[in-house]
Amino acid sequence: MYNLSTQSLKPGMILYEDIYNPSNELIFKANTHLTQENIQTLCEYNFDQIALAEPNEVDMPRYEHLHQHPHFQKFNAMYTLSLSTFNKLIRILDTSIDLNTSKLLTLRDDMMQTVVNGEQLIDYLYNMMPDENEITYNHCFNCGLLCYIFGKWIGLEAEDLDNLTIAGFLFDVGKTKISDELLWKPDKLTPEEFIQMQHHIHLGYDLLKGRNFPPHTVSVMIMHHERCDGSGYPARIKEDRIDPFALIAAIADTYEAMTHPRSHRAALTPFQAIRVFEEQGFEVKYGKNIRPIMTRIANMYLQRRVCVTGNMEGRIIEIHEDALSRPTVFISNVEYDLRTRQGAEIIRML
Repeated sequence: MYNLSTQSLKPGMILYEDIYNPSNELIFKANTHLTQENIQTLCEYNFDQIALAEPNEVDMPRYEHLHQHPHFQKFNAMYTLSLSTFNKLIRILDTSIDLNTSKLLTLRDDMMQTVVNGEQLIDYLYNMMPDENEITYNHCFNCGLLCYIFGKWIGLEAEDLDNLTIAGFLFDVGKTKISDELLWKPDKLTPEEFIQMQHHIHLGYDLLKGRNFPPHTVSVMIMHHERCDGSGYPARIKEDRIDPFALIAAIADTYEAMTHPRSHRAALTPFQAIRVFEEQGFEVKYGKNIRPIMTRIANMYLQRRVCVTGNMEGRIIEIHEDALSRPTVFISNVEYDLRTRQGAEIIRML
Protein backbone atom coordinates (compact mmCIF):
# COMPACT_ATOMS: atom_id res chain seq x y z
CA MET A 1 0.00 0.00 0.00
CA TYR A 2 1.21 3.53 -0.75
CA ASN A 3 -0.33 7.00 -0.53
CA LEU A 4 -0.56 9.42 -3.41
CA SER A 5 -1.98 12.93 -3.64
CA THR A 6 -5.34 13.12 -5.39
CA GLN A 7 -3.88 15.42 -8.03
CA SER A 8 -1.35 12.71 -8.98
CA LEU A 9 -3.87 9.91 -9.54
CA LYS A 10 -3.95 8.23 -12.96
CA PRO A 11 -6.58 5.98 -14.59
CA GLY A 12 -5.83 2.31 -13.94
CA MET A 13 -4.48 2.82 -10.43
CA ILE A 14 -6.18 0.57 -7.87
CA LEU A 15 -7.73 1.64 -4.55
CA TYR A 16 -6.34 -0.12 -1.50
CA GLU A 17 -9.31 0.57 0.77
CA ASP A 18 -12.96 1.55 0.75
CA ILE A 19 -13.48 5.30 0.24
CA TYR A 20 -16.20 7.19 2.12
CA ASN A 21 -17.45 10.72 1.52
CA PRO A 22 -17.70 13.29 4.37
CA SER A 23 -21.20 11.97 5.16
CA ASN A 24 -19.70 8.50 5.76
CA GLU A 25 -21.34 7.12 2.62
CA LEU A 26 -19.36 4.57 0.62
CA ILE A 27 -18.38 5.93 -2.79
CA PHE A 28 -15.72 3.45 -3.96
CA LYS A 29 -14.82 -0.07 -2.83
CA ALA A 30 -11.30 -1.38 -2.27
CA ASN A 31 -9.70 -2.84 -5.42
CA THR A 32 -11.58 -0.39 -7.67
CA HIS A 33 -9.61 0.34 -10.85
CA LEU A 34 -9.74 4.11 -11.15
CA THR A 35 -11.20 5.83 -14.20
CA GLN A 36 -10.90 9.50 -15.07
CA GLU A 37 -14.47 9.94 -13.81
CA ASN A 38 -13.58 8.28 -10.48
CA ILE A 39 -10.58 10.59 -10.09
CA GLN A 40 -12.74 13.64 -10.79
CA THR A 41 -15.16 12.51 -8.05
CA LEU A 42 -12.31 12.16 -5.55
CA CYS A 43 -11.03 15.63 -6.46
CA GLU A 44 -14.50 17.10 -5.97
CA TYR A 45 -14.55 15.70 -2.40
CA ASN A 46 -11.16 17.40 -1.76
CA PHE A 47 -9.35 14.28 -0.55
CA ASP A 48 -5.69 15.14 0.11
CA GLN A 49 -4.28 11.64 -0.34
CA ILE A 50 -5.59 8.28 -1.48
CA ALA A 51 -4.29 4.85 -0.44
CA LEU A 52 -3.43 2.75 -3.50
CA ALA A 53 -2.73 -0.97 -3.77
CA GLU A 54 0.58 -2.50 -4.79
CA PRO A 55 0.28 -5.20 -7.49
CA ASN A 56 0.64 -8.03 -4.97
CA GLU A 57 -2.18 -6.60 -2.86
CA VAL A 58 -4.83 -6.66 -5.57
CA ASP A 59 -7.62 -9.18 -4.97
CA MET A 60 -6.11 -10.16 -1.65
CA PRO A 61 -8.74 -11.97 0.48
CA ARG A 62 -10.56 -9.35 2.53
CA TYR A 63 -9.66 -10.86 5.93
CA GLU A 64 -5.95 -10.83 5.10
CA HIS A 65 -6.21 -7.45 3.40
CA LEU A 66 -8.00 -5.97 6.39
CA HIS A 67 -5.54 -7.33 8.95
CA GLN A 68 -2.64 -5.80 7.04
CA HIS A 69 -4.30 -2.40 6.79
CA PRO A 70 -2.85 0.29 9.11
CA HIS A 71 -6.32 1.54 10.07
CA PHE A 72 -7.46 -1.91 11.21
CA GLN A 73 -4.14 -2.46 12.99
CA LYS A 74 -4.69 0.78 14.91
CA PHE A 75 -8.19 -0.42 15.82
CA ASN A 76 -6.82 -3.82 16.86
CA ALA A 77 -4.18 -2.24 19.10
CA MET A 78 -6.78 -0.05 20.83
CA TYR A 79 -9.12 -3.03 21.16
CA THR A 80 -6.42 -5.15 22.83
CA LEU A 81 -5.55 -2.37 25.26
CA SER A 82 -9.19 -1.55 26.02
CA LEU A 83 -10.14 -5.19 26.50
CA SER A 84 -7.31 -5.64 29.01
CA THR A 85 -8.54 -2.63 30.99
CA PHE A 86 -12.13 -3.90 30.72
CA ASN A 87 -11.10 -7.26 32.19
CA LYS A 88 -9.46 -5.59 35.17
CA LEU A 89 -12.50 -3.38 35.77
CA ILE A 90 -14.94 -6.31 35.63
CA ARG A 91 -12.90 -8.35 38.09
CA ILE A 92 -13.44 -5.56 40.62
CA LEU A 93 -16.99 -6.89 40.92
CA ASP A 94 -15.51 -9.72 43.03
CA THR A 95 -14.44 -7.14 45.63
CA SER A 96 -16.19 -4.47 47.66
CA ILE A 97 -14.72 -1.74 45.46
CA ASP A 98 -17.21 0.23 43.34
CA LEU A 99 -17.05 -0.35 39.60
CA ASN A 100 -15.85 2.72 37.70
CA THR A 101 -18.66 3.03 35.16
CA SER A 102 -17.22 6.30 33.84
CA LYS A 103 -14.12 4.38 32.81
CA LEU A 104 -16.30 1.89 30.95
CA LEU A 105 -17.76 4.76 28.94
CA THR A 106 -14.25 6.05 28.25
CA LEU A 107 -13.31 2.65 26.83
CA ARG A 108 -16.33 2.84 24.54
CA ASP A 109 -15.40 6.32 23.38
CA ASP A 110 -11.79 5.28 22.79
CA MET A 111 -12.98 2.48 20.53
CA MET A 112 -15.39 4.72 18.63
CA GLN A 113 -12.58 7.18 17.88
CA THR A 114 -10.73 4.44 15.96
CA VAL A 115 -13.53 3.86 13.42
CA VAL A 116 -15.37 5.93 10.83
CA ASN A 117 -18.85 4.90 12.02
CA GLY A 118 -20.85 2.18 13.70
CA GLU A 119 -20.99 0.09 10.55
CA GLN A 120 -17.21 -0.04 10.37
CA LEU A 121 -16.96 -1.01 14.03
CA ILE A 122 -19.38 -3.91 13.51
CA ASP A 123 -17.45 -5.07 10.45
CA TYR A 124 -14.13 -4.84 12.30
CA LEU A 125 -15.51 -6.80 15.26
CA TYR A 126 -16.76 -9.47 12.84
CA ASN A 127 -13.24 -9.81 11.46
CA MET A 128 -11.61 -10.15 14.90
CA MET A 129 -10.45 -13.57 16.09
CA PRO A 130 -11.27 -13.75 19.83
CA ASP A 131 -8.78 -15.15 22.31
CA GLU A 132 -10.21 -18.47 23.49
CA ASN A 133 -8.95 -17.78 27.03
CA GLU A 134 -10.78 -14.44 27.18
CA ILE A 135 -13.84 -15.15 25.05
CA THR A 136 -16.36 -14.33 27.81
CA TYR A 137 -14.78 -10.92 28.34
CA ASN A 138 -14.57 -10.43 24.56
CA HIS A 139 -18.30 -11.13 24.34
CA CYS A 140 -19.20 -8.75 27.18
CA PHE A 141 -17.01 -5.97 25.76
CA ASN A 142 -18.35 -6.42 22.23
CA CYS A 143 -21.95 -6.47 23.44
CA GLY A 144 -21.49 -3.14 25.19
CA LEU A 145 -20.17 -1.63 21.96
CA LEU A 146 -22.99 -3.17 19.91
CA CYS A 147 -25.63 -1.93 22.34
CA TYR A 148 -24.26 1.57 21.93
CA ILE A 149 -24.33 1.35 18.12
CA PHE A 150 -27.80 -0.17 18.02
CA GLY A 151 -29.06 2.44 20.47
CA LYS A 152 -27.71 5.23 18.26
CA TRP A 153 -29.35 3.69 15.21
CA ILE A 154 -32.77 3.71 16.83
CA GLY A 155 -32.38 7.28 18.05
CA LEU A 156 -31.69 7.05 21.80
CA GLU A 157 -30.51 10.20 23.55
CA ALA A 158 -27.01 10.55 25.02
CA GLU A 159 -27.91 9.65 28.62
CA ASP A 160 -29.85 6.59 27.53
CA LEU A 161 -26.95 5.57 25.29
CA ASP A 162 -24.59 5.74 28.27
CA ASN A 163 -26.96 3.67 30.41
CA LEU A 164 -27.48 1.13 27.62
CA THR A 165 -23.72 0.84 27.06
CA ILE A 166 -23.04 0.05 30.72
CA ALA A 167 -25.90 -2.45 30.78
CA GLY A 168 -24.48 -4.01 27.61
CA PHE A 169 -21.03 -4.37 29.12
CA LEU A 170 -22.42 -6.05 32.24
CA PHE A 171 -25.45 -8.17 31.38
CA ASP A 172 -23.43 -11.34 30.74
CA VAL A 173 -20.77 -11.05 33.46
CA GLY A 174 -22.40 -13.95 35.28
CA LYS A 175 -20.79 -16.22 32.68
CA THR A 176 -17.41 -15.42 34.20
CA LYS A 177 -18.60 -17.59 37.09
CA ILE A 178 -19.58 -20.55 34.89
CA SER A 179 -17.01 -23.33 34.58
CA ASP A 180 -14.92 -23.40 31.42
CA GLU A 181 -15.85 -27.05 31.00
CA LEU A 182 -19.51 -26.10 30.63
CA LEU A 183 -18.94 -22.85 28.72
CA TRP A 184 -16.77 -24.46 26.06
CA LYS A 185 -18.35 -27.88 25.85
CA PRO A 186 -17.99 -28.90 22.17
CA ASP A 187 -21.25 -30.85 22.10
CA LYS A 188 -24.85 -29.78 22.57
CA LEU A 189 -25.73 -29.11 26.20
CA THR A 190 -27.93 -31.61 28.00
CA PRO A 191 -31.17 -30.25 29.53
CA GLU A 192 -29.48 -30.26 32.94
CA GLU A 193 -26.45 -28.38 31.60
CA PHE A 194 -28.67 -25.85 29.86
CA ILE A 195 -30.34 -25.09 33.20
CA GLN A 196 -26.88 -24.60 34.72
CA MET A 197 -26.01 -22.22 31.89
CA GLN A 198 -29.20 -20.23 32.47
CA HIS A 199 -28.00 -19.73 36.03
CA HIS A 200 -25.51 -17.12 34.74
CA ILE A 201 -28.29 -14.56 35.16
CA HIS A 202 -28.46 -15.21 38.91
CA LEU A 203 -24.67 -15.30 39.21
CA GLY A 204 -24.50 -11.94 37.48
CA TYR A 205 -27.18 -10.50 39.74
CA ASP A 206 -25.16 -11.61 42.76
CA LEU A 207 -22.22 -9.59 41.44
CA LEU A 208 -24.32 -6.46 40.92
CA LYS A 209 -26.77 -6.47 43.81
CA GLY A 210 -26.31 -3.87 46.48
CA ARG A 211 -24.24 -1.63 44.21
CA ASN A 212 -25.17 1.71 42.71
CA PHE A 213 -25.58 1.27 38.96
CA PRO A 214 -27.26 3.46 36.32
CA PRO A 215 -30.91 2.82 35.41
CA HIS A 216 -31.69 -0.38 33.49
CA THR A 217 -28.40 -2.16 34.36
CA VAL A 218 -29.89 -4.76 36.70
CA SER A 219 -33.14 -5.24 34.78
CA VAL A 220 -31.22 -5.77 31.53
CA MET A 221 -29.10 -8.41 33.25
CA ILE A 222 -32.19 -10.20 34.52
CA MET A 223 -34.26 -9.88 31.32
CA HIS A 224 -31.88 -10.13 28.36
CA HIS A 225 -33.01 -13.72 27.69
CA GLU A 226 -36.71 -12.89 27.90
CA ARG A 227 -38.58 -12.77 24.58
CA CYS A 228 -41.61 -10.76 23.50
CA ASP A 229 -43.78 -13.85 23.01
CA GLY A 230 -43.05 -15.18 26.49
CA SER A 231 -40.76 -17.97 25.29
CA GLY A 232 -37.63 -16.72 27.08
CA TYR A 233 -36.26 -17.17 30.57
CA PRO A 234 -36.03 -16.94 33.55
CA ALA A 235 -39.61 -15.67 34.12
CA ARG A 236 -41.18 -16.18 30.63
CA ILE A 237 -42.57 -12.67 30.73
CA LYS A 238 -43.91 -10.95 27.60
CA GLU A 239 -43.01 -7.72 25.84
CA ASP A 240 -45.12 -5.35 27.91
CA ARG A 241 -43.15 -6.35 31.03
CA ILE A 242 -39.66 -6.51 29.49
CA ASP A 243 -37.31 -3.55 29.89
CA PRO A 244 -36.94 -2.11 26.34
CA PHE A 245 -33.18 -1.89 26.89
CA ALA A 246 -33.16 -5.64 27.60
CA LEU A 247 -34.62 -6.29 24.14
CA ILE A 248 -31.82 -4.25 22.53
CA ALA A 249 -29.31 -6.18 24.64
CA ALA A 250 -30.91 -9.44 23.50
CA ILE A 251 -30.29 -8.49 19.87
CA ALA A 252 -26.67 -7.54 20.58
CA ASP A 253 -26.11 -10.69 22.66
CA THR A 254 -27.51 -13.03 20.04
CA TYR A 255 -25.89 -11.36 17.02
CA GLU A 256 -22.47 -11.15 18.66
CA ALA A 257 -22.55 -14.78 19.75
CA MET A 258 -23.66 -16.05 16.34
CA THR A 259 -21.07 -14.10 14.33
CA HIS A 260 -18.10 -15.27 16.38
CA PRO A 261 -16.74 -18.82 16.68
CA ARG A 262 -17.65 -21.06 19.57
CA SER A 263 -16.32 -24.45 20.63
CA HIS A 264 -19.15 -26.32 18.89
CA ARG A 265 -19.35 -24.29 15.64
CA ALA A 266 -17.69 -21.81 13.33
CA ALA A 267 -18.82 -18.20 13.18
CA LEU A 268 -21.93 -17.53 11.12
CA THR A 269 -21.86 -14.90 8.43
CA PRO A 270 -23.93 -11.76 9.13
CA PHE A 271 -26.53 -13.05 6.67
CA GLN A 272 -26.72 -16.46 8.32
CA ALA A 273 -27.22 -14.69 11.65
CA ILE A 274 -29.98 -12.54 10.17
CA ARG A 275 -31.59 -15.72 8.80
CA VAL A 276 -31.75 -17.13 12.35
CA PHE A 277 -33.48 -13.96 13.54
CA GLU A 278 -35.92 -14.21 10.62
CA GLU A 279 -36.69 -17.86 11.39
CA GLN A 280 -37.41 -16.92 14.99
CA GLY A 281 -39.95 -14.36 13.84
CA PHE A 282 -38.04 -11.08 14.17
CA GLU A 283 -40.47 -8.78 16.04
CA VAL A 284 -42.30 -11.78 17.53
CA LYS A 285 -39.24 -12.49 19.69
CA TYR A 286 -37.19 -9.28 19.75
CA GLY A 287 -39.61 -6.37 19.40
CA LYS A 288 -39.91 -3.45 17.02
CA ASN A 289 -36.21 -2.54 16.89
CA ILE A 290 -34.89 -5.79 15.43
CA ARG A 291 -35.89 -5.07 11.84
CA PRO A 292 -34.32 -1.61 11.45
CA ILE A 293 -31.14 -2.84 13.13
CA MET A 294 -30.81 -5.92 10.93
CA THR A 295 -31.74 -3.90 7.84
CA ARG A 296 -28.89 -1.55 8.55
CA ILE A 297 -26.47 -4.43 9.07
CA ALA A 298 -27.55 -6.10 5.82
CA ASN A 299 -27.12 -2.86 3.88
CA MET A 300 -23.57 -2.57 5.22
CA TYR A 301 -22.63 -5.35 2.83
CA LEU A 302 -24.02 -3.99 -0.42
CA GLN A 303 -21.37 -4.44 -3.12
CA ARG A 304 -19.40 -6.81 -0.85
CA ARG A 305 -18.00 -9.94 -2.43
CA VAL A 306 -19.34 -13.15 -0.91
CA CYS A 307 -19.36 -16.89 -1.40
CA VAL A 308 -22.72 -18.61 -1.88
CA THR A 309 -23.58 -22.28 -1.30
CA GLY A 310 -21.79 -24.34 -3.94
CA ASN A 311 -18.64 -22.18 -3.65
CA MET A 312 -20.01 -19.64 -6.12
CA GLU A 313 -18.38 -16.24 -5.66
CA GLY A 314 -20.11 -12.99 -6.47
CA ARG A 315 -21.09 -9.50 -5.34
CA ILE A 316 -24.18 -8.43 -3.40
CA ILE A 317 -26.16 -6.01 -5.55
CA GLU A 318 -29.54 -5.78 -3.79
CA ILE A 319 -30.92 -6.23 -0.27
CA HIS A 320 -34.57 -7.30 0.05
CA GLU A 321 -36.62 -5.95 2.93
CA ASP A 322 -38.91 -8.99 2.86
CA ALA A 323 -35.93 -11.38 3.21
CA LEU A 324 -32.88 -9.53 4.53
CA SER A 325 -30.81 -12.71 4.76
CA ARG A 326 -31.33 -13.54 1.08
CA PRO A 327 -30.00 -10.72 -1.11
CA THR A 328 -29.44 -10.76 -4.85
CA VAL A 329 -25.86 -11.71 -5.72
CA PHE A 330 -24.22 -11.02 -9.09
CA ILE A 331 -22.31 -14.20 -10.03
CA SER A 332 -20.57 -14.72 -13.40
CA ASN A 333 -22.74 -12.05 -15.06
CA VAL A 334 -25.95 -13.61 -13.70
CA GLU A 335 -28.19 -12.15 -10.99
CA TYR A 336 -28.98 -14.76 -8.34
CA ASP A 337 -31.95 -13.72 -6.20
CA LEU A 338 -31.44 -15.97 -3.18
CA ARG A 339 -35.12 -15.65 -2.27
CA THR A 340 -35.88 -17.95 -5.22
CA ARG A 341 -33.04 -20.43 -4.63
CA GLN A 342 -34.02 -22.73 -1.81
CA GLY A 343 -31.05 -24.06 0.15
CA ALA A 344 -28.66 -21.41 -1.14
CA GLU A 345 -27.23 -18.84 1.27
CA ILE A 346 -24.16 -16.71 1.86
CA ILE A 347 -21.66 -18.98 3.54
CA ARG A 348 -18.57 -16.77 3.53
CA MET A 349 -17.70 -13.08 3.33
CA LEU A 350 -14.84 -12.41 0.92
